[in-house]
Amino acid sequence: MRITGKWRTCDDGTTRPIIEVRVANSDGGLVKELFLIDTGADQTVLSPALLAALQVPRQPPPPGLILQAASGATPYVIDSTVLEFTRDDGATARVRGDFAAFTDPASIEQSLLGRDVLDHFDLIVSRPRNDILLLSGNHRYAVAQA
Repeated sequence: MRITGKWRTCDDGTTRPIIEVRVANSDGGLVKELFLIDTGADQTVLSPALLAALQVPRQPPPPGLILQAASGATPYVIDSTVLEFTRDDGATARVRGDFAAFTDPASIEQSLLGRDVLDHFDLIVSRPRNDILLLSGNHRYAVAQA
């Protein structure tokens, strides 16, 4: 399985690794969202704007656990949903889980794809080659001297 992302120049002029994900909402529909690939994030986090668009039931976080953004501890809820990726062959790959979602609109502008999801794949993030690839199953990679 091969899922391809893109390098995208964001509003602040910085180019970042992005992947398009569709997220299941409360009525079974899908909401399209661009996720920042964040290998330093322990878990995937939905943005406040995406959380509002999904209109799904929210669960309180487990007692005693905090979630930190760059600005510090930030209020969040848990959203049980499905992330859907489009594979290169046109089929879809789905990851079901309980994902954190920030509730403060000032916390983050973009959803983050963290290691809880990324660890299911081999991840290639190459700025010089403009590659962002999630690989699994019959797709492999090899490092060779050019």
